[in-house]
Amino acid sequence: MNKTVILSIFLGSVIASCSGDQDKGIPVVNLEALHAIPLDHAIDQLAKDTTFIDVTLPPNARIDQLSQQELGQLKAAAYRFYQHVTLENNQYRVDLKDPKVLHLSEQVVKAYEQAISNTNHFADSMAKAGQAIQLPPVSEEYLNNLLK
Repeated sequence: MNKTVILSIFLGSVIASCSGDQDKGIPVVNLEALHAIPLDHAIDQLAKDTTFIDVTLPPNARIDQLSQQELGQLKAAAYRFYQHVTLENNQYRVDLKDPKVLHLSEQVVKAYEQAISNTNHFADSMAKAGQAIQLPPVSEEYLNNLLK
């Protein structure tokens, strides 16, 4: 089975929720789960303009419990953030000198940075266990699918 498919299934099924760090209120967002849930409204303008996005989620919130508005904001934020992510040596790298250019709250930026760190750690641990996986690149097609 394709290792990318295995990774997608693993990420989608094991961490199919948003949860919060109760001490800091930082939402942890699963990109695969976000990508899988369609929206009932367009977010192209929100994703591509400079409207400030700050999503406050309750601790341990699950993606299936979020409103369409909250999902739209998370997807728009993901679109903005992941435009600055590349894949190098099977590790995601964030090329962002000043997070303020994204017009996202600090908590949202930290959440996506943590998601990147967790994914890279997972890929490393799988490789060390002899089950190397190839992380998929963040393509324009993938980013555009977040807008749906």
